[in-house]
Amino acid sequence: MTLQPAYETILRHGDHAVTLRASLRAAVALDNLPGGIPGAWDSLMRQTYTRIRAVILATATDRAAAFVLLAALSDKPLASFLSRAQAACLELLVNLLPEPEEPAPASTTAKPMPLRDYLSELFKFGTTILEWPPSEVWQASPAEIDAILRARLDRLEAMEAAANGDPHKPAMSAEQRQANEAAGLDPEFNRHALRALKARHGA
Repeated sequence: MTLQPAYETILRHGDHAVTLRASLRAAVALDNLPGGIPGAWDSLMRQTYTRIRAVILATATDRAAAFVLLAALSDKPLASFLSRAQAACLELLVNLLPEPEEPAPASTTAKPMPLRDYLSELFKFGTTILEWPPSEVWQASPAEIDAILRARLDRLEAMEAAANGDPHKPAMSAEQRQANEAAGLDPEFNRHALRALKARHGA
């Protein structure tokens, strides 16, 4: 995974502008909308003003500025704004969640983790394991938290291997990959290192 800063885009209308950010807060807010993120995508594709408005408010870094921008639309034609807002919101959704490093297996009995649970885990790990203030965790993107957590786990594994006099082997064994898939996790996710890290921090 290539680490990128949280995606941001600026939506303008007349003298007003609002920054939309693909943060963890935005992901949680969008997931809480009726139909979740898939429902938001479908409504955006239909250029539904109600859902475009909801996505703007969910992803705006400054909700007050977002309300001001939306209020400025009350006495103006919506057509030109809707097309620009639709493009901005769709692009943000595309950049909202981290992409898997490898395609999922064609056939597996693993039950995928619900998105809501995944986002909750990111917040918990960000505040307890990475020890970031909650405000910073909310502003970071899911991809940023995921990538930094992986790096932290790999570092812990290397330190423990060095302490035990064993060479560091960051690659997962076939058995651990299979166990991860059965649990609905990323096959490369190091559960043993995560357990050790959580125990160390009392998480």
